[in-house]
Amino acid sequence: MTTKKSTAAATPVDAAVTAGKETFEQMTKIGQDAAQKNMEQAMSMAKDNVEKASQTLFKGYEQANTLAQGNYEAVSKSFGILSKGFEDLSKAWMVFTQGTVDSTMTFGKQVLGAKSLNEVVDLQNTFTKSAFDSFVAESTKLSEMSVKTASEAIEPLKARVDETVETLSRPLAA
Repeated sequence: MTTKKSTAAATPVDAAVTAGKETFEQMTKIGQDAAQKNMEQAMSMAKDNVEKASQTLFKGYEQANTLAQGNYEAVSKSFGILSKGFEDLSKAWMVFTQGTVDSTMTFGKQVLGAKSLNEVVDLQNTFTKSAFDSFVAESTKLSEMSVKTASEAIEPLKARVDETVETLSRPLAA
């Protein structure tokens, strides 16, 4: 009789253990499935975020590259304008210098040919006034040329700054 009781008692325990084991296995499987599903979603989201970030980065790089190329072209154009302006200024200065040397040589010959001290003083006054007027006129001309050159040379740079500020103030399109 004892055997029957223990066998009869073992059957409900075995059934409970088996039921507990099955429940545990089901819960474990459900947990694993949920974890697998969550991991797949996380990996998919991470992949999407990396792709979006990469696209934004590459777009930003392309934009920066385009801006840099435009800036280089603007600086090159500006330097070209400056070079031409300095060339024109140098030529104008050389013409002025040559004229000054010529008028000084003429004045020297006139002084050497003067017959009196009064004539030398008159020649000196005339030469000085003429040289001063010529210097003022040429200085004004060179100053105007310099301002014009600087204004023209700064224009491509100003345009690039305006364009760059406008471009960088817009958000990157995703």
